[in-house]
Amino acid sequence: MASLRNVAAPYWAEFIGTLLLTLIGLGATAQSLTSSHKTDALSSSAAWGTAVTLGIWVSEHVSGGHINPAITIARFLFSNFSLRQVVGYIAAQTLGAFTSALLVWLNFASSLGELKHKDGVHPASRAFITANDTWPGLVNEITATFVFVIAVFAISDQTSNAKNIAPLALGLAFTGASLAVSSPLALALNPARDFGPRVFAALTYGLDVFADHSFYFWVPIAGPIIGAILGAFVYEWLVKRDAEYHHSLEDGN
Repeated sequence: MASLRNVAAPYWAEFIGTLLLTLIGLGATAQSLTSSHKTDALSSSAAWGTAVTLGIWVSEHVSGGHINPAITIARFLFSNFSLRQVVGYIAAQTLGAFTSALLVWLNFASSLGELKHKDGVHPASRAFITANDTWPGLVNEITATFVFVIAVFAISDQTSNAKNIAPLALGLAFTGASLAVSSPLALALNPARDFGPRVFAALTYGLDVFADHSFYFWVPIAGPIIGAILGAFVYEWLVKRDAEYHHSLEDGN
């Protein structure tokens, strides 16, 4: 019978992997927010891409390196991922993102506290949450996650030549997807990346973070999930099956 430690290992891997992902990404965002020298979109995208690489590298060999609820859901729908693990993975990912927000706040509390708050959402909360107009934001989240998840499924495929360098390749894919659509300061591509830190921001700066931009909080949850499902469908049912068919013709079957 598997020990409790062995059973818990994948969930700890998802927790730690997501914590590292969001710690680096949120830290870069907080640094830009509190610095007189603002970070451009390329630098921010590179920071988040590096964060994705490290998060996957740490967790991939234990849990599969999802570190993203949208990918967990897509794996469940298209890769025979166990339903009983879905809730645990998503909880671990969200808690990891929440914990990283706490760590970022501990490191930047003084600088964030110097930001002047007048009306509405506290400006320091921008270090933790994404924001955009609802429909453009939803389209951006769906599109960027769609592109990224196609890369996730293609690179992690057993037949892929890039599988051995998957963390690095996926970090580059994330950087490209975020750069192509919008600044990552306004994108999540990952429900845990926004919701966990948003809960922390609500506890720290007030519940207005959920009402911000016409209750935008649901967009970085729904958008990445929709995009991930579409991306996984395109790869598994169009790209992969078509490739398998052509390979069978080449083999004379």
